[in-house]
Amino acid sequence: MTTDKIEVTIRIDKKEARSLGEVVGDLKLKGLEQVQSHERFMIVNGTVNPDALDALRAVKGVASVRKDVAYKPQAN
Repeated sequence: MTTDKIEVTIRIDKKEARSLGEVVGDLKLKGLEQVQSHERFMIVNGTVNPDALDALRAVKGVASVRKDVAYKPQAN
């Protein structure tokens, strides 16, 4: 059984001394894919298996990991 990947938004701690690139590298090692990093806002977006969320949260420099919610218009 394959698990559908979920989209996540990861906020990086601005006080973190490491570079955003190092944090992103560690996130990729934990399973983050389709990575888009926004250094200006210290935010990283990507997709990951739902069971890897705790691993992402444990990466040094990560302030928060939030599942993105897709809003679908309701049919009338």
